[in-house]
Formats: sequence, structure tokens, C-alpha cells
Amino acid sequence: DYHDNLYVVLSGTKSFDLYAPSDAPYLYPRGKLARIHPNGRINYLGEETLQDGSRRGAERALDAAVRQERCARELEEAEGAVEN
Repeated sequence: DYHDNLYVVLSGTKSFDLYAPSDAPYLYPRGKLARIHPNGRINYLGEETLQDGSRRGAERALDAAVRQERCARELEEAEGAVEN
């Protein structure tokens, strides 16, 4: 379960112990805590994300990739128009 809180047991049983996000410093985290988001998402040093799990700057990178693809199409169309 990454962030959607979905778990399927196909056979047997499974039990869960649930803790409040504020309890994280008192548990055994797998690394050094950097931040705990209000929704409970834990960030470890060197692995910081936004509270939805995306990396900082991911939205800007996606926008840049979309713009680059659009520009490449426009350039291809302009080159085709010049050739005709």
C-alpha cells in the first residue's frame, strides 16, 4: 500500500496496527524523518515529496515537456508548409 490505503488478502488473514502521524518519531521509521504532512504522508531526508507523493518541481517538468512536444509539432508543421 503506497498511499491509497488499499490492501487485498487473497488467502489467510492480515492485521494492521494504526498509529497517528504524530506518533512517527516514537516508532521505528526506516530513515531520518524530514517532515510529516497533515495527511500523514512521511518524508525522509533526501526523499522529500509534496503531500500527494509527487516530487517538487514535477508539475513544472510536466508542463515543460508538454510545451516542448507542442513546439516540436508546430515546427514540424511549419517545415512541412515551407516544403509545399
